[in-house]
Amino acid sequence: MKRVFLVIFFAAGAAGGAFAQQDSMGQHGMTAPAAGEKTAKGTGLIQQIDRDKGAVTIKHGPLPALNMGAMTMTYTVKDGRQLAKLQPLQKVEFDLTYNGRSYVITGIK
Repeated sequence: MKRVFLVIFFAAGAAGGAFAQQDSMGQHGMTAPAAGEKTAKGTGLIQQIDRDKGAVTIKHGPLPALNMGAMTMTYTVKDGRQLAKLQPLQKVEFDLTYNGRSYVITGIK
């Protein structure tokens, strides 16, 4: 029983932390990366857009600054309004930030 409680406790804590992190990002403007954050610029091809969740799936090349190889991955976009004019199969340039826990697109065009 203790094991089940611990699993639930840690899962709830992780979810709460992710919510707090997402909420603290704000909704307007660009900000400089905080201490300890890593950033990279990339190019890729949009595979899917989820405007309701403020997320985009991009097939992109390597991002050496983040130790990432070429891949297809879904990213949260800091300002979901940036998704309004994007379409699947559109080539984009994007700025990606990693804070040690999650990747967030801070700019996309």
